[in-house]
Amino acid sequence: FRGARQNPARDEAGGMSALSVEALLARLYSDERLLRQFLASPLATARAHGLNEDEALAFAKIDAADLQLAARSYAHKRASNKKA
Repeated sequence: FRGARQNPARDEAGGMSALSVEALLARLYSDERLLRQFLASPLATARAHGLNEDEALAFAKIDAADLQLAARSYAHKRASNKKA
């Protein structure tokens, strides 16, 4: 429909926008439970959070050690900011 508002989280092809992909990555950095879930089942977790098949496959290739290192680093930074 003309003038109908489109979902800003979707790109023109119906896939997730870069912002949605980045939002999931940020959640993986900040949500320990989600990170554990993702590490145990990356494809299912990515799909459950709305990523299309290509995006889910790309997420599944993220190096687990690097992801955990980044999550720990952000957790440390958040804890340091709370002390200040």
